[in-house]
Amino acid sequence: MPLSFSDLEPSPLLLFGLLLLAGTAGGELSRRVFNLPRTTGYVLVGVMLGNSGLRWVDPYVLGAAQFFIYPALGLILFELGNRLPAPGEGFDRRLVLTGLAESGGVLAVVGGVLLWAGADPLTAGFGAAVALSTSPAITIATTADVGADGPSTRRLYGLVAINGCVAFTMMCLLRPLMQTDDAGLTVAHVAGAFAELLLSVALGAGLAALACRAAGWLGHHAEHQHLMLLGLIVIGTGLPLSLDVSPLLTLLSFGVLTRLLDRQGRVVALRIASDARVFLVVTFVLAGAALDIGELLMHWPLAVALALARFGGHWGVLHVAGRLDGQAPALALFTAVGLLPMSSVALVLLGDAGLAGSDAPHLAGALMGLIVLMQLLGPLCTQLAIIGFGEARRYQPRRGKRHLPNGARPS
Repeated sequence: MPLSFSDLEPSPLLLFGLLLLAGTAGGELSRRVFNLPRTTGYVLVGVMLGNSGLRWVDPYVLGAAQFFIYPALGLILFELGNRLPAPGEGFDRRLVLTGLAESGGVLAVVGGVLLWAGADPLTAGFGAAVALSTSPAITIATTADVGADGPSTRRLYGLVAINGCVAFTMMCLLRPLMQTDDAGLTVAHVAGAFAELLLSVALGAGLAALACRAAGWLGHHAEHQHLMLLGLIVIGTGLPLSLDVSPLLTLLSFGVLTRLLDRQGRVVALRIASDARVFLVVTFVLAGAALDIGELLMHWPLAVALALARFGGHWGVLHVAGRLDGQAPALALFTAVGLLPMSSVALVLLGDAGLAGSDAPHLAGALMGLIVLMQLLGPLCTQLAIIGFGEARRYQPRRGKRHLPNGARPS
């Protein structure tokens, strides 16, 4: 009879310690033995222990671990928004225009595939928004592990942030509309969707204003500012949930607006990969535990078609934009690869929208299969993109050794 954590009745605190140790060990084995991203090891440990493996992490335990997941999600989204390039007096307009065009290309291509597969327009739009969002956690963790630094990496962060803004905006607008009753759409439903969107952004703006004011009062002391930011991030996660709105856009707006409003550089950025990596490891392990590989095996043709559509939407627009800006074609290719990772948070979004119980279960299954595929391959895609940029300062090839600049050591 196989062992089960249910026999031990583990508390969430015990679970936290076990997953942290197991994930850390898996990440180090992944990096040192196979030269793969640590993120891959974290996710595979979760897959081995969760729904698609030994089933030692049951749904009840996953539910109890939300206490750890939500602060980590808040930290990740805040950092992503705070990394959006904003030189001088505002955003990089060319990057914003490229990101919006690239987001529109992905939405059009993926939405078209879903419509072809039998989805109604609302479902296709929501599914395309889920597919548009690149996993910020995979991007942050993997780039940190390989020591990524340079203009192409910063541009990748900017595109991930813009994709997230567009995707979360569409989700805020479409989620209430997808939960309408048999009477169909009304003016009240549309007004409610826009009200949720405005409330999410307003909460993020309020938190950003508080962060900038508090940073000026606390001074340039990282230990005090990080406590302040963590408190605001937790509030930015819990308050939207209490108001029955999605915290995703609130947290991302918090990071973006803090970056934009803090023109004097008073806010000491909080980086989850170094300052709070404990949350990152547990989040990836739990994400792997929640994945259901059976959905990918059952719906792989449509899932693969959606994956190819995502890549085509990213690469096509970036290639055209790169040609207009005189950039090398390889930059567009590697950037498109770097935008492929997806987060398992999208599984929660599908459930919140009622898509998992819709009249077209094959569409929900295909989207879930797409998430599984991109969660497993995502870290490898990000690492490949950073290596292609030539900005992986701590990446050490398995065959032979090369000189690492600036005295850097292998990760």
